[in-house]
Amino acid sequence: MISFYRMALLQVLDILCLVVALTISGLTTIEPGLNVFDDYTGASLFTVFFYLLFFYILDAYSVGMEDFKETCGRVLVACVLAIISSATASYSFDHWRFDRETALLLFCLSMLFCLGWRFLYYLNADKVTHPLRVLFIGVDRAGKVRQMLAESLPKATILGYVGEPGQAPDAGPCLGAPFQALSIAREKGATIIVLLPDAPIDDDIARDLLDAKLRGAMIVDIRAFYEHVAHRLPIGLITDEWLLQSEGFSLNTRGSLRRLKRALDVMISLLLLIPAGPVMLITALLIRLESPGPVIYTQSRVGLFEKEFTVYKFRSMRTDAEKNGAVWAKAHDDRVTRVGRIIRKVRIDELPQIWNILKGDMSFIGPRPERMTFVRQLKESIPYYGMRHMVKPGLTGWAQVCYPYGASEDDARRKLEYDLYYIKNMSILLDIHIIFKTVGVVLFPKGAR
Repeated sequence: MISFYRMALLQVLDILCLVVALTISGLTTIEPGLNVFDDYTGASLFTVFFYLLFFYILDAYSVGMEDFKETCGRVLVACVLAIISSATASYSFDHWRFDRETALLLFCLSMLFCLGWRFLYYLNADKVTHPLRVLFIGVDRAGKVRQMLAESLPKATILGYVGEPGQAPDAGPCLGAPFQALSIAREKGATIIVLLPDAPIDDDIARDLLDAKLRGAMIVDIRAFYEHVAHRLPIGLITDEWLLQSEGFSLNTRGSLRRLKRALDVMISLLLLIPAGPVMLITALLIRLESPGPVIYTQSRVGLFEKEFTVYKFRSMRTDAEKNGAVWAKAHDDRVTRVGRIIRKVRIDELPQIWNILKGDMSFIGPRPERMTFVRQLKESIPYYGMRHMVKPGLTGWAQVCYPYGASEDDARRKLEYDLYYIKNMSILLDIHIIFKTVGVVLFPKGAR
């Protein structure tokens, strides 16, 4: 997950690249006496807006967190969509519209420049980034933190811990006593101090740490650190008391949010039906031609307050897929048809659930609805699993865009951490962010089964 400040900095780089591309295009292809910014203001503004929008939607700011080839693909698709969208948007403004020669040159230059700084970033990543340097106070759950850092911030360094020596290898070497935490942090160049559950802190140490925090030092509780870095809640670290006292989880006391969310569900679903209609008709025809059986697959799923409802999906498996009972989906599942494999990859099989949203069984954004068979099983083995049913299930959601399709109990545990983060921080702005990420996931599918 990318921090706000890092993304803002990278967006500034893209804006500079676009301004340079616009300037060169204007000087090269626009007739003398005209200025690309003064005489083509609308086209220039639309260009910058749509480029930044599609860079954001397609997650083109994960620079250094993925293979450069994938970054190239994201930038290329974003540039194509941006130039088409900006040309379409400025079409009604004749005196603001770029001609074809200008638009083509602008597309080539913008893609070249925006890819260029990303390439330089990859070449010099070690010089331009300052990896997190972590000092623990305590050792409990250090292994879990190490795993989380490896997944979310692979370049972070765990310096060690302060506390009793020889307690846990996962926490690294013991660097001293708890009262020496601040001096050790300065000596080792720690950028953050993380308080683990067993942190041996008395009143004097707490006062010193608070004073340092007020002066700008980064000192955080492990649960807040986990939530901020990984954007999920650590099931193994949270307690009922923490959930009660922590900010958030106020979704059912905010009636205005529920009403606004419902209004947006209906509006988005109706708007989505316009482009989705032809796609759904073609999908239904292909399913009918490939294999016998119903086009629409119905199944009982668990919704709000664990009430069951009937969910609708395009059938993507053979009709005998569960003749021996319910089983988890798996990678390269041989029960999936050829058409089913395609529509699952781009999430077309979920489109009939628009009807569930209009009926009120589901929301556009929320946890993925599961079957009662799996819900009973997972509630027995995963703490707080029932909390995900405090909101309506969704066509898409935070867990769906952040983690591949769940196919085991371990996957369900990880996805629940994302679901709990969403429930804790639920807002319209977060919903909008999820919608944008969903578009990116559909265009660059990962983990669909």
